[in-house]
Amino acid sequence: MNSESSRSHAVFSVVLTQTLTDAATGVSGEKVARLSLVDLAGSERAVKTGAVGDRLKEGSNINKSLTTLGLVISKLADQSSGKTNKDKFVPYRDSVLTWLLKDNLGGNSKTVMVATISPAADNYEETLSTLRYADRAKRIVNHAVVNEDPNARIIRELRQEVEALKEMLKHATVSGAGSPVGEDVHEKLAQSEHLMKEMSRTWEEKLVETGRIQSERQQALEKMGISVQASGIKVEKNKYYLVNLNADPSLNELLVYYLKDQVTGGRG
Repeated sequence: MNSESSRSHAVFSVVLTQTLTDAATGVSGEKVARLSLVDLAGSERAVKTGAVGDRLKEGSNINKSLTTLGLVISKLADQSSGKTNKDKFVPYRDSVLTWLLKDNLGGNSKTVMVATISPAADNYEETLSTLRYADRAKRIVNHAVVNEDPNARIIRELRQEVEALKEMLKHATVSGAGSPVGEDVHEKLAQSEHLMKEMSRTWEEKLVETGRIQSERQQALEKMGISVQASGIKVEKNKYYLVNLNADPSLNELLVYYLKDQVTGGRG
C-alpha cells in the first residue's frame, strides 16, 4: 500500500515427470504432476491506499482478477454441492489468473488456500470478505487421480490379475484333473497372460505388424484391380486405368482403378 511497489499476482509452476520402467517387460510409463505456487495480491480500496496513476490501474486490475476468481470459486462450489444451476459455465477465460489456475481449481488436483486477514478494526470489511472467500473455496470438492500412462496402468493391473489367478490356481481345491474350477481358472489365466503379452509389445513390434497388415491389404486391393497410391500417380505400364478426382486436393489421385483387357461400355 505505497507508491513504490507494483501490484501483481505471482504464479510459479513446476512440472514433475516421473518415468517408471517395468523390470519384467521393459515397458515404461510416465506419471506427470504440476505444482503451482500462487501468491495472490490482496484486494485494495483506492480510497484507503490513495493510489494514483499506474498504481491505481494495477490495483484495479488486481481487484478485477480477484472478482473473477471469486466467481469461478462460487461456480465450482455450487457444482460440488450439487445445486441445480442452469448456468453451469465457469468463467475461466475472463481473467488471465483464472485461466492459468483452471487445472488447480476445478481440475484433477489437490488445492490448499491460505487466507490472510488483519486484526485491525479498520479492516473489518476486508477481513469479513476474505473469510467468505475462503469459505466458498473450502466447499469445492475435487477427486484427484494419478496422471499415469494408461498403457502402463493396464499392464500393471493385468499383472496383478495374473498373480491373483495363479494364487487361486495354487490354493484351489481340485478334486480331479478335469475339475471345472481348475479349468475355469486356467482359461482366465491364459486369457490374461495373452492380453498382457499383447499390451507389453514394443512400439517397434507394433510397427512391423502394422506394415505387414498394410502389405496384405495392398495385395488384396491389387487383386480386385485397385491400387492405392501414397502420393502422386504411379501406374503400371501398358495398362489402362481410371484415376479418382476429389474436391479435396489432398485426397485427389490416390486411387487407381485398373481396367481389364476387354471393357464394354455404353448402352449397346
